[in-house]
Amino acid sequence: MDNPVIYVAIIVAVIVGAMFLGRGLRRSVARSGSRYGRRTTDERVNGILAELGATLVIHAPAPAAREIVDRVVLQQPRKFALLDDGGYGIRFVEADDAVVHLVDDAAGTRMQVVRTTERLGMPQNVEFWKELRSRVASGAGARDISVADGPQHDFARHDGDPACWETIGERS
Repeated sequence: MDNPVIYVAIIVAVIVGAMFLGRGLRRSVARSGSRYGRRTTDERVNGILAELGATLVIHAPAPAAREIVDRVVLQQPRKFALLDDGGYGIRFVEADDAVVHLVDDAAGTRMQVVRTTERLGMPQNVEFWKELRSRVASGAGARDISVADGPQHDFARHDGDPACWETIGERS
């Protein structure tokens, strides 16, 4: 064991082994992190879309419902906008980052998100949508008009710059 070549060979083998082991370990950790990131992002996006898919039925004809929603939207111009097509915009960056329409419903008029833009990798309008629903419900209550949760809607993603999510119909 007095031969230094054996010691040098062992040290070189350990260094080379550590290089290969480290590279493989880094790849494994990166793949695991990517899988975790996709899984948590998917869960978060699904939660946001579920909230954006919630609708509100205003138990009143369309003109009365539109008057209530118009009043709420005009009170918060930094968050909401009246759009040229008769819809309402929820602002994150642009005035129409999410588009809300009033549609006829068997029980009155239903307010629902029909499109939302993806910013920073996911839809960003959920808090303003909750606030709009809450304010409209309060405004309707002040006029002795009842409201109720409507049917849940699903969305489909459309690629683009930026990507957007559009309503594909009611959830069964």
